[in-house]
Amino acid sequence: MANVAVTFTVECSCTEHGEEVYVVGSHKKLGAWDPLEAVRCTTTAENFPRWTSSPVSLTNGSRIEFKTVIRGPGGKKWEHGQNRLLQLSVPSHEARTNVAFTWGQPGVNEEDDRVSEMTGGFRRATSGGSEKSGPLTRMMESGSSMSRRGSRHLCKTRNGMVNEEMTRTPSLLLVDFREFQEAAVEHEKELDDIEERAKLNRLQRKMKSTQLIERMAKITDTVDPSRTVLLQGFNWESWRAGGGDFYNAVGRKVQLFHEMGFTDLWLPPCSQSVAPQGYLPSQLFNLDGSKYGTQQALEDLLEKCHKNGIRCMADIVINHRCGDRQDGEGRWNQFSSGMQSRPSFAGVADWGGWAVTLGDQYSDGSGMHGPGHSDGRFDAAPDIDHRHPKVQECISIWLRWLRLQVGFDGWRFDFVKGYGPEFVGKYCDKSHPAWAVGELWTDMNYDLHGLCYNQDKHRQTLVDWVNATGKKSTAFDFTTKGVLQEACRLTQFWRLRDKDGKPPGLIGWLPQYAVTFIDNHDTGSTQRHWPFPDDKVLIGYAYILTHPGIPSVFWDHIMEWGDEPRKKIGSLMKARRDAAIPVDAPVNIQCADDTLYLAEIGNPPSLRVALGPRPAGQPDMNYWTNGPSGHGYRVWVKRTGSTQKYSSLNASPEATPLGSPRRKKEGAVGLGPEMLTAETLKIMDVPQLQNLKERLQALLNATDAALAHRRANGSR
Repeated sequence: MANVAVTFTVECSCTEHGEEVYVVGSHKKLGAWDPLEAVRCTTTAENFPRWTSSPVSLTNGSRIEFKTVIRGPGGKKWEHGQNRLLQLSVPSHEARTNVAFTWGQPGVNEEDDRVSEMTGGFRRATSGGSEKSGPLTRMMESGSSMSRRGSRHLCKTRNGMVNEEMTRTPSLLLVDFREFQEAAVEHEKELDDIEERAKLNRLQRKMKSTQLIERMAKITDTVDPSRTVLLQGFNWESWRAGGGDFYNAVGRKVQLFHEMGFTDLWLPPCSQSVAPQGYLPSQLFNLDGSKYGTQQALEDLLEKCHKNGIRCMADIVINHRCGDRQDGEGRWNQFSSGMQSRPSFAGVADWGGWAVTLGDQYSDGSGMHGPGHSDGRFDAAPDIDHRHPKVQECISIWLRWLRLQVGFDGWRFDFVKGYGPEFVGKYCDKSHPAWAVGELWTDMNYDLHGLCYNQDKHRQTLVDWVNATGKKSTAFDFTTKGVLQEACRLTQFWRLRDKDGKPPGLIGWLPQYAVTFIDNHDTGSTQRHWPFPDDKVLIGYAYILTHPGIPSVFWDHIMEWGDEPRKKIGSLMKARRDAAIPVDAPVNIQCADDTLYLAEIGNPPSLRVALGPRPAGQPDMNYWTNGPSGHGYRVWVKRTGSTQKYSSLNASPEATPLGSPRRKKEGAVGLGPEMLTAETLKIMDVPQLQNLKERLQALLNATDAALAHRRANGSR
């Protein structure tokens, strides 16, 4: 059909300085409900409050939902009320039309087209790039009863012509109003939360902090740790990507993240920093100084994530801070906030030498406290005194600003061994994140033979830290990473069961506060300070994505390594979702020896996983169905709807005795005939193959000697 040039005219007098009016709708020419792609309207001093768009070419006969949104430095404000409905039906000899309406008021003044309010309580659509992607259409496509019948009403345009498309549209009389009301309430709450956040953002420096925090709590997303899967959305070199606009590059992948099932996205430090990676922050409020992109690009990315149901975690680097000016003695201990646009924040995070811990090389002696007895040192920048009340107040204000202005949902606290865990708890209390996680990376226990079997002391440190935050934060499970990568590297899967028969990491003691991971920007990426063996990474993911805790996936493994690893990780994530593994699911470890780890997770078990070169045998397939599998791992998922009472098979491989992970007879090979296969040999490295060859040769020599002895004695 022919196109029509549509001009939108909006009467809107509620804009503030710097704000503009946009028209956004279901048609792709109106942004497909993306405010960043909406049609801009302009005004002049003479025409205000009338805002007019440039002509938009739309297909004659189109049925389009739309409404207006105000964009500006303070964020976005959606128009209240239901979606407006534009039904284009312009006579063929006319090619232009005008649609006029008033912000916040129902009804329109139009020339040729039927434009009205959507009935039924919808305020706006939340997704779609199609001309027919409004809420009502999605209900029709979702399998409700209204999709089986058509409307009995004839719809006509003002010139008296029958509108065939509207006539074919199911009538609202046929809607399942229970579904309709539930959807309306959901959209209403979503919009109200957005509006409340914008309101609190404007008022945050004019309200008492206690009142502000109470209102922030009401709009904070409730996190279900059993359904949470975190993606670290960057690596050490990401600041180089996208030509200085990494945020936009990530934004193009948000739909993929949503489809894979990620619930949370951890982003790099966003403040201006001396180091391009962001881990030497200086001007905390200066987000335009980041090498990853501008503040506006970051806010746009966060909004896009929220539309796709993904929360965003900010990387909070507050153990240290780089001064941007020197004091009279040449010490870099003078700090400015970097805030330019909001006068009410003047002076916040403008610090002097008093904010630096006493005894630090950057201290001028005017501070109040030295470092805590357990604080780790960081010599590259001034260590901040978190016991100073003004430091606490300024960081709390900054965190609330990151939530209300920028749109972050949660925190990843960097280098938490540098300051007390009680401050992490305090900052969470003062900013009310959806959830938080801390990076407590300490040394594991080693002896002359390498990594010790018992790592209870290491994970007890993690437990103590979580408890000291008031359980306001989770912790990255470095214990599980260290044990798991050693077990995979050396094919020593006996390491994966502790002396009590439980997983050996934090997930064995405090799983609901454990965030498991394989690698991050420090341990892997181009730094490789403590990397997981590259050829065993998928075995690692088969473990953390089937076990309790909150799993985290590293950017490189799904974005840098190609399609195959991404698909395999996605399959493991789907198995976890299908099995509905609780964050604190019990683990029944049936075998943990050199070459096989076999466990069932859940009560009753809903996942079964085998790791290592040795075949695990086939379980009861009336209860289990085959799940993801790959080089060195295999997963089974409980059959949907299975009511069969389940008990582990007696035929499961015999496990290494508890408390004796390496108990063997001297000289024993430890591999039965069913284990020593061509597939087994393929995944063994050179030292393992050499060791196996020597042991097999010794066994063959002993066999020849025994055979010769028997023959010499005339025995068979």
